[in-house]
Amino acid sequence: MTRDELIEYCQNEYNAVVDRPFKHYPNYVALRHQNGKWFGIVMNVPANKLGLSGTNELDIVDLKVEPELNSILQKQAGFLPGYHMSKEHWLSARLDKFSTPTDLADLIAGSFAATR
Repeated sequence: MTRDELIEYCQNEYNAVVDRPFKHYPNYVALRHQNGKWFGIVMNVPANKLGLSGTNELDIVDLKVEPELNSILQKQAGFLPGYHMSKEHWLSARLDKFSTPTDLADLIAGSFAATR
């Protein structure tokens, strides 16, 4: 899936407020509740900063998850420890490993609920 598909999904399903909070990272997009708290962040990160080989940039989304689920998902393809967030409570999903936003729908819903 593309980052635009994911962002559009979150806007349509959750009325997400979208902004770019980091001046030095203009492609990072926060997915926020109406109250301003974010429930996800879409980033483009070099593979080597994610513990992978290469320097090509990968689009990821960080979502908040329960620690038990986090440890299970990190063992599955497409998931990594939360980039630049609490590795216990946040999970990164590589967007190139999923076909559509609905593949991550349960995780997005959980992150939305956990961050209210």
